[in-house]
Amino acid sequence: MENLKKCRVNVMVSNMDKAVEFYSVTLGLELINRYDDHYAEIQAPGLMIGLHPTSEKISKGNNLSIGFGIINFDETIEILKAKGIEFVTEDEGWIRLAYFTDLDDNHLYLAEYKN
Repeated sequence: MENLKKCRVNVMVSNMDKAVEFYSVTLGLELINRYDDHYAEIQAPGLMIGLHPTSEKISKGNNLSIGFGIINFDETIEILKAKGIEFVTEDEGWIRLAYFTDLDDNHLYLAEYKN
């Protein structure tokens, strides 16, 4: 992907405190940021892991998504739309998101942080 800047994997968790402890203490990875029980960033070598709480029952297949941090958000979306990818976009004020799926309905998204 031409405008790819960085990647992350998001893990849906049933208990944020226990998940943060597992990834940072048990596995020894670095806790970069934690936003109460809304989100946490764990740094592994070459990979950012985002921890998100879920209100749904955790079951096989609905716990991960892959995020692509990009530059030139609009340009990248247009390039991928021309290749047949459909997006649902969201603007959270500090971040722009564009959700899509792969051929097996795995959840993926593009993200651009606003300065």
